[in-house]
Amino acid sequence: MMLDKVRRAYHKVSRKEQTARERELHAQGNPDVAIDKQKKIQEERELAQQEAEKVRARYEKVLEEVNRYAPRYMEEMESIFDQSQDEERKRIVFLKQAFLSIHKHLDITNNESVRAVYNELHNTLMAIDEHEDLRWWKNTHGPGMPTDWPHFKEWTPEKKTKKVKKEVEKKETIEKSGMIGGVRVKALYDYAGQETDELSFKAGEEFLKIEDEDDQGWCRGMRDDGCEGLYPANYVEVV
Repeated sequence: MMLDKVRRAYHKVSRKEQTARERELHAQGNPDVAIDKQKKIQEERELAQQEAEKVRARYEKVLEEVNRYAPRYMEEMESIFDQSQDEERKRIVFLKQAFLSIHKHLDITNNESVRAVYNELHNTLMAIDEHEDLRWWKNTHGPGMPTDWPHFKEWTPEKKTKKVKKEVEKKETIEKSGMIGGVRVKALYDYAGQETDELSFKAGEEFLKIEDEDDQGWCRGMRDDGCEGLYPANYVEVV
């Protein structure tokens, strides 16, 4: 996808600019670095800054183009969805009338047990509300459900530490993961896995996040029944 491509490009040049700034900062006032060398480092930093600004502008332009189509997409989706809703309404009304007709012809006895079943069936059929049913479907699986449009993700510089410290922190992280067993999260929306390695869940369901979000926006989780798989990071919140 073009948006992902330019986002990765922007983050890449931002890292390059950050490195150039650190080199310039280190060279400034350092008697061991020649004036010509300092000037060259400054020029490299300026070039990296210009490149980052250029790529950022392209990233913002692509993001603007993507979001510009959102209203049109929503309008067309609403139109198609309304057509399907109308067909579903007709189907519900037809079935309701058909079962009411059958119900009427079955009322041939005054047996109390049969009458109780008859009354329960009649009340159940009369409780059918096609408008409420379609409204629920629209808000749960149609245009009324929560949306997640693309948004600008700023690049954040990585923290630099000594190699020995990194190894210690990595060991501590592994030990903590082994003791705790992951982070407890709760699903914000329903999600049905599209691939065999994806995790399905319902809104409100809690499970463990056992791997943090990757650069594609996916986490790994495990349900209480032991089922494990990938899921979109923005579909859950930490409990």
